[in-house]
Amino acid sequence: MREDQTRKLFEHIALLENSNKELVKTLKQCVELLSQFKSFVPDPQGWQEILDVFQETIKVGERVIGNRTVH
Repeated sequence: MREDQTRKLFEHIALLENSNKELVKTLKQCVELLSQFKSFVPDPQGWQEILDVFQETIKVGERVIGNRTVH
């Protein structure tokens, strides 16, 4: 692979990593906001299950962000 192509590939990967970081940040904010409505929903237990799935997604996303192995 030529040096220019390699540089472009790494730039693309960096952009994807940054996008992932921002998505995780946004999901955290959404979960924080949605947590405030738990007492108002008809099924608080079901609501909490959804929030728990989001929390697990956040954990995976943070693990991916922390494990930058390509560069």
